[in-house]
Amino acid sequence: MSSAIACRDICVVFPTGNKKERSVLDKINVNFQAGKINIITGPVGAGKTTLLNILAGLTRPTSGEVIVNNKKVSRWTGPHRERWRRQAGIVFQHDHLLHDLTVLENIMLPLIPLGYPLSTCRRQSMEALKKVGLLHHAGSLAKSLSGGERQKTTIARAIVNQPNFIFADEPFAHLDAESSRQMMDLLHHHACQNAVVIVAAHGLNQDTLPENALCYRLQNGVLNPLSS
Repeated sequence: MSSAIACRDICVVFPTGNKKERSVLDKINVNFQAGKINIITGPVGAGKTTLLNILAGLTRPTSGEVIVNNKKVSRWTGPHRERWRRQAGIVFQHDHLLHDLTVLENIMLPLIPLGYPLSTCRRQSMEALKKVGLLHHAGSLAKSLSGGERQKTTIARAIVNQPNFIFADEPFAHLDAESSRQMMDLLHHHACQNAVVIVAAHGLNQDTLPENALCYRLQNGVLNPLSS
C-alpha cells in the first residue's frame, strides 16, 4: 500500500492581542502521496512552516485533523505522539545542530532513541553523509561548517533512518544551484522508495524540480494546487 498523509479541514488561528485573532491556515484539505515530491510554495509568512510543523507532529492545529492510515495522528499525545514523530525526518528552516558535537554525532542522534546498536547508528549515519557528499566532514565539529554544509547535514539527519515521511522547510536556502539539484534528486529518490516527501520553499526553481513534482501554493490561509 502506498504511503499518504491527509489534511482534513486544518485550521490554525493565532491570538494577536486585544482579543483579536489572525487566521493562518483556513480549512486545508489535501492528500500528500508517496512517489512524487510535494512542493508547497507561497510568500513569506503564508504559514508554510506552521503547516509542516503540524504535519510532523510538532504542533497541533486549532481544528481539523492530520490522518495517516485512517488514524488521526494530530490528536495523539504522549508516547503515541513520539511514535509518530519517529516516523518522520525533519529538515528545519534553522539547522538545530548541536554545534559542539561532530557532524557524525549529530546525524546519529535520531537513531539513539530507537535502540539500535552503536555500530548500526554509525554505519547508517556514514551512509547518509555519503549521500549528501559530506563524508569527509564526519569528524568535523558542526560549528566549523559553512551554511551550505550545515544545510546538507540537516538533510542527512532527516534521511538517516529511512523515514516514511520527510518534511523539509526551505532545505535549499543556503545551497547553490548544483547542490540544490543534487539534494532535490536525493529527496525525490526517497519519495520513489515510498516515502511521503513534502518540501516548503519560498519560490519555485523549475531547474531543480523533478518532472512529476506536485506543486501547491499557500496564500491567505488557503492551499491550492498549481497547474503543471
